[in-house]
Amino acid sequence: PAGGRLVERLRAAGTAPEAIDVVVLSHCHTDHIGGLMRDGHPTFPNARLVVGAVEYDFWTKPERLASEPSGNEHASALVFRANLLPLAARTRFVAAGDEIVPGIHALAAYGHTPGHLAFHVESAGRRMLIWGDCAHHEVASLAEPGWHALFDMDKGQGAATRRRIYDMAATDDIVVAGYHTSFPSLGYVAPSGAGYRWIPVTDQFEP
Repeated sequence: PAGGRLVERLRAAGTAPEAIDVVVLSHCHTDHIGGLMRDGHPTFPNARLVVGAVEYDFWTKPERLASEPSGNEHASALVFRANLLPLAARTRFVAAGDEIVPGIHALAAYGHTPGHLAFHVESAGRRMLIWGDCAHHEVASLAEPGWHALFDMDKGQGAATRRRIYDMAATDDIVVAGYHTSFPSLGYVAPSGAGYRWIPVTDQFEP
């Protein structure tokens, strides 16, 4: 009930949906693809889409709809068919390591879904990591990377991915955009005991 506000938020920030030319998807869960179509039309009419080939192939298989109707997989499969499948002709399918556009590269982050991707974004000598759903809570997910997240489809691989991604972010001191972290959803990762901790980037007033 609190979703579906992307277009109004973009307009408030001065960007029309028609101005978006590339939409890059980390994976195909409902909260990441559910707004791609509105009233039977593409939300971003001039955009091409980018998604992992492994991810897309997984969700196109008919057995996804054969899963328990009350389960998350079935619900995501329905949203996939309503929102992403109709846009197949304008979708590019990529693999880990591919360059999406100049300065943006895909990074394997499998486990949450079979083809989940993160992305390195580089500009003017600086780098940011967009890690998609590599964390579902900025305290629990980082403090205990081995804990199984409810929505991880491969629990073991998800835990291994979290440790690898967190270690990279901490070692390289990269600013991270985390989808399920608190506003402003930007921060750094630091080692903490056997796990890690999230250090948020806070808004500062100009002097």
